[in-house]
Amino acid sequence: MTILTDLHGPNFSNWEVVLGDGIYAAPGEAPVDSNDIATINYPGYSELIANIKNRRIQAHNITFNRIVNDTALTCVHDAEYSFKLPYFPSTSSVDYNGQTIEGGLFVWDGKNSKIDYGIAFQWIVNPWLDPIISIWNGTGWDKIGSLPLDSLYHVIKFTLDVQNKNAWLTLDGYEYPNNCFSKTKKPEFGPEIAARFQAEMISIYPPQTGFNPSHIADFRDWKWRWTRCE
Repeated sequence: MTILTDLHGPNFSNWEVVLGDGIYAAPGEAPVDSNDIATINYPGYSELIANIKNRRIQAHNITFNRIVNDTALTCVHDAEYSFKLPYFPSTSSVDYNGQTIEGGLFVWDGKNSKIDYGIAFQWIVNPWLDPIISIWNGTGWDKIGSLPLDSLYHVIKFTLDVQNKNAWLTLDGYEYPNNCFSKTKKPEFGPEIAARFQAEMISIYPPQTGFNPSHIADFRDWKWRWTRCE
């Protein structure tokens, strides 16, 4: 087995942090910006935060590792990490509540197809909604299961084979039977070929008035291996 890259770490130290597109500002609130999110790296884990200042907004934290390399398109990518809510979502909570925990593995082809190939999941953690697990289909989310709300660590594994248009998702040892491969148009991306492994979370949709909780999610023990590269 040829291994091009075998990366791992206990936290997301040196990963990039950007504001995603899952944002909203209630009337009268200033626009959502990068000051509304943060990722704090502790020795054994990373803590992603959204809506730091408890504003009447919805903020989207994307924390990712990017590798620019043309062989990313031909390799099979295997990646994993553990994630958890460090609080229990509740309709009576005034401290913390969230909308989602998300993550994915992607390869952007900026030289040829201008397509972002990948696999991504979403867990609904809003206590007013069903705790659905969904996968990204390139334009939206498809439900594939559910995960009851808790504050335990869960292990998620991604496998992405761009050459054969296959992708698999495994959560807590259960491999979903769906082919989770997606193709997404990203006209704003650059001309390079680059792979990205990312963790994401979105804070809860705000009320029109009053207090809006922050959202926190913990991630640890990430691994990312590239194999069968041509």
